[in-house]
Amino acid sequence: MRYEEEVCLNSSWTPAAQRLLNKRLWILGYYSEDFPGDMRAVNTLKYHSSRIDVYADFAFQLKSDGQFTGEINKTALETAIERGIPPLILFHNFNGKIFDPQPLRSVLSSNASQKNCIRHMMNLLPPSAAGVHVDFEGVESPYRIPYLSFLESLRAELHGRGLLLTIAIPAKRSEWEAPGYDFGRIGSLCDSITLMTYDEHYSGGSPGPIASLPWMTQTLDYAIRYIPNEKLLLGIPTYGYDWSSEPTRLVPMRDVPELIAQTNARPLWSDQAVEPYFYYWKGRIKHTVWYENEISCKIRFGFLKSYRLRGIAIWRLGYETSRFWQEVSSKILK
Repeated sequence: MRYEEEVCLNSSWTPAAQRLLNKRLWILGYYSEDFPGDMRAVNTLKYHSSRIDVYADFAFQLKSDGQFTGEINKTALETAIERGIPPLILFHNFNGKIFDPQPLRSVLSSNASQKNCIRHMMNLLPPSAAGVHVDFEGVESPYRIPYLSFLESLRAELHGRGLLLTIAIPAKRSEWEAPGYDFGRIGSLCDSITLMTYDEHYSGGSPGPIASLPWMTQTLDYAIRYIPNEKLLLGIPTYGYDWSSEPTRLVPMRDVPELIAQTNARPLWSDQAVEPYFYYWKGRIKHTVWYENEISCKIRFGFLKSYRLRGIAIWRLGYETSRFWQEVSSKILK
């Protein structure tokens, strides 16, 4: 049975889920906070709500016993509901430093532990939720099949309640990359799939593009071999990294112009990566910054039409600029 046929046959979707399913194009924004009182994402929900179709709250961290720590941001939830933006509740395994594989090993080790975890997930969902967003990263190859079993059970539980199963998966170019993720089966089980086309070069590695255009093209070419393009959301980063001999730091798109002004840096453009970068010195320490700006994002929006994708998924709300949203309107929503 084709996915569209199943969607039509399921007449018990909740209003929030049905509202999303009726949309041909999704603009999804991830909600997170970098520090207590960080209001940047909430402000984006307030002031750019007309351009956001759904948001995913990075709310609950998985523990080894199958329970979760964390909470839903009530201000974001109230703001979104007032503006008609359906919420997805995100469950993850990020411990503050890394995406920790240990809780996944524990939860995926048996059917009983999987069911226990799913029960806890259901108990944490607010009545207004459109569904669940799973962001379990670093699934190891021995857990490839147990992870599919987990998703299958979670899907049955969610669909039985009229809720959506959505997921974030790593961008990869071959089966040998991230072998714990079976794209074909994940594509058939989940209602929407964010392809995390960012962190090609990450904070713990060497300097380089955040999401070069050739790399994104290769990962998309691989993904659409296994996943229906009408389910795929293209990951859009709205940040950069500042690499040096000191700890790497993330730089939101909105803060890049100030950093350039403070350091008297000269912005450069990589024709190969189709992404900007610059260098600066702080004392004797050389810094290298690669980042996304409104122009590079606008170019990447073109993938929606050329690959006939479902939409974009922005990491994260509050990092972007007003001009970024202008490009969303002119390139995607016109």
